[in-house]
Amino acid sequence: MARLEKRDSLIRVLIDADDRILEIGRQTRDDPDPLEVVQTPELTRLVIVAKDHREVGRRQLRIEILDRERVRLTNVNEINSIALEDSVLAPGKSIELSLPFTVHRGTVGVAFEGPPASIPSVELTEDEFFSLPAAPPAPNSEILDFTSSHRDFSENFGSSEPESLSDSFRTSNKGQMFKRLTNLVVLLQGTASSKDFEESISKSALEMVGLDRAAVLKRVGTSWKICALSMRRENDEDSWRPSQGLLGLVAKTGKSSWGVPGADGKGIFESAASVMAIVAAPILNKAKEVVGAVYGDRKVGGGLPRSPINEFDAMMVEIMACGVAGGWARLEQEQAALARRAQLERFVSKEVAQQLEDDQDALIGKDAEVTILFCDIVGFSRISEQLSPAKTFEWINAVMETLSECVSATKGTLVDYIGDELIAMWGAPYPHPDHASAAAESAVQMMNSLQKLNEKYQLPGGETTQVGIGLNSGKVRVGNTGSLKKMKYGPLGSEVNIASRVQGATRFLRAPALITGATARQLGNKFFTRRLCSVRLKNIENPVELFELVASPKPAWNQIKKDYEVALQAWEDRKLQTTIGTLSQVVAREDYDGPSMVLLSRAVDAWSRDQHQYDPVWTLPSK
Repeated sequence: MARLEKRDSLIRVLIDADDRILEIGRQTRDDPDPLEVVQTPELTRLVIVAKDHREVGRRQLRIEILDRERVRLTNVNEINSIALEDSVLAPGKSIELSLPFTVHRGTVGVAFEGPPASIPSVELTEDEFFSLPAAPPAPNSEILDFTSSHRDFSENFGSSEPESLSDSFRTSNKGQMFKRLTNLVVLLQGTASSKDFEESISKSALEMVGLDRAAVLKRVGTSWKICALSMRRENDEDSWRPSQGLLGLVAKTGKSSWGVPGADGKGIFESAASVMAIVAAPILNKAKEVVGAVYGDRKVGGGLPRSPINEFDAMMVEIMACGVAGGWARLEQEQAALARRAQLERFVSKEVAQQLEDDQDALIGKDAEVTILFCDIVGFSRISEQLSPAKTFEWINAVMETLSECVSATKGTLVDYIGDELIAMWGAPYPHPDHASAAAESAVQMMNSLQKLNEKYQLPGGETTQVGIGLNSGKVRVGNTGSLKKMKYGPLGSEVNIASRVQGATRFLRAPALITGATARQLGNKFFTRRLCSVRLKNIENPVELFELVASPKPAWNQIKKDYEVALQAWEDRKLQTTIGTLSQVVAREDYDGPSMVLLSRAVDAWSRDQHQYDPVWTLPSK
């Protein structure tokens, strides 16, 4: 797979021998950070600049690899031209070029280089390599029993006459060994959380093990991909190719192995390969599978003091491989955490997603005191019939995005979207000491946000975007109400049903936002509210008190509230004349007050029927 590097003012693209089609462009919403590679079944996508770098298109160049030396370059962008070394590639045009070459788009320059040429070499057979006696530990595994698995090393390290170690190892200085191990510990400590740990390992292997070239390789099927490659001389890269025989042995046995020249005929390389010794240590995953290797070699005439690779060198490389294994395991955990977070953030805020990630038991059902909000777009079906499907999608997406921002701003949990309805709650998955106030504040923000939506979207027939909001507080069961295949974190219980019915009651009481008495009692005097009535809700046994929540009260709000409460008390005391007289004055003074109109209509109807023994609790006709 191709690699990206930043050198001076140029972005360097190193094309791999296995690459077929590359695409280069600006970062999109789904792409990783710049200078990252995204592999798909169809092509390899290279992200060269950040999403705010407008000089480069999201899809700018398509490169088809024709052979090791030539490519077909296509400018797939519809607007931007590409500057070549001696010409310009217009949008939609293609050209065949020989590697290497450089292109420019504005201030961005990209240099393309082909795969390194292969060189002749002689592969060693399995019995021509030395290997350490046991495989290294897998990440997070139990500590190795070195007394059994590395007995030869542990016994002979302090022996005056070692029997099983190579001549080179036998004459090594123990003080130098200790220094090298100390440096290795410092290296692993420094790379434990580093993003560039692979490159740090390959660079350090040159000095700590005395190698001319060192690489971190990832195993992909039967192939090996370069994750990091370091060398003492830059031109060594063009002639470098790892030994497939050694890598095959490491993959097969899971043990660190090396080839040494001149020891009973073992490790003999052809001079054309320019290599005198090679070493490789396996990188294991948690399942103890070989998923990569740390590989290195010493060249003939490389400028280093010449000595064969020995057991201690192999063990140093093996420890480095363990460091890479730990780094890869960490990255795998981080990627899994990010995937879980992304899944969670589809239905909860970022803060709640973090809470759920830290506490997996939060998805298990438990009781919680919450406030639940249902919000519905008024007249959605009627309005959508007059809009095209595209306009309907655009409009509802904008509305839901705005409403969702109000939930997030008050640290609520987005439970679900059902058609034109949004459901949210406060108080779970983590306790909220003032969940009712947070929910009410969200409802107020929702109502206040409608003005901007109406300025942006001119609906047919003079319609405006309006919402009906219902809130209720109480104890519910919260957790994953979906399935293992599709999670949905949310509440269950009668209090949820009440909140839904209260939202439906907004159209009967002609009030944009209603709250139950359970919620109103927790708000105190923080918001503008007034008690409207008691109602019987569909499939709810006991009557529920309903209060109006007002976002932007009229100048005469205090007087309206006072008069309405006098009228409501008279209604409940069956004093119809007082109710009608008081509300008639309210209606005459105000342009429009929905709840006053509704209660006045009910009182007049009861008066006309001479029904002075009516039930003051209103049984709503439907949900």
